[in-house]
Amino acid sequence: MPRKPHQPLRLLHTSDVHLESDTFGVGVRGDEFRNRVRRAFAGVIDLANRRESDLLLIVGDLFDSSRVSAEAMEFALGQIGRARMPVVMIPGNHDAHDERSIYAALDPALLPANLHLILEPEGRVIDFPELGARIWGKALVEHSPDYRPLGGIPAPHPERWNIALAHGLFTEDGGNGRSSPITPDEIEASAWDYIALGHVHVFGDVSRGLTRAAYCGTPAPLYASSEAGWVAWVTCVPGEPVRLDRLLITDDAIAAAQPADLP
Repeated sequence: MPRKPHQPLRLLHTSDVHLESDTFGVGVRGDEFRNRVRRAFAGVIDLANRRESDLLLIVGDLFDSSRVSAEAMEFALGQIGRARMPVVMIPGNHDAHDERSIYAALDPALLPANLHLILEPEGRVIDFPELGARIWGKALVEHSPDYRPLGGIPAPHPERWNIALAHGLFTEDGGNGRSSPITPDEIEASAWDYIALGHVHVFGDVSRGLTRAAYCGTPAPLYASSEAGWVAWVTCVPGEPVRLDRLLITDDAIAAAQPADLP
């Protein structure tokens, strides 16, 4: 019978921040939008610190594209460095680890000490023995039907919390030509405790079998609606089902960043 760690594990799960997006225009209007997105990401870090999260997971598309200035990269890494816990991050389809990858040229010396950036296309396991946790994720290189975000996921460790990161589209029909498909069978067969998903901008619980799996939605003001500004709070307690809560980022800076006036 598998044994889990004696201590609980608390996770803050975010994705699809889309820093430096130019989707909403240029000039003053575009600058205002980009600053709102930055404040939203800062709010994620603040929330993780306030809740004393054991780990922060960033599941792809931290950036909207590979066109990121040195100043923007400095901002993002500076915010990650403020987190008082380890941060595990994978690329998504917008900031894919391809020939234009913004991550390949990063000087490792510039990375915050708490950041674990997974850039291996075949996937990598990271163990946190002090947390009783094993993390797995893989870098998205090409957003295509052939790419399987959960392909190659290893068997779970019998005595640790097993947490996976995957950026792709949950689909009931096995893919059907969709890029980066994630299927119900793959989720259930993994037998991992929690799969943190990215790519879909709204909160969604797609758990199967004994594996909890969810999209956290976007924390950024990408919509003029109630669908923006959310993260997932995940609690793993020995002897209990994994608990999943949807949290709104509500501090003053982010409250100001919930726009009713986006174009």
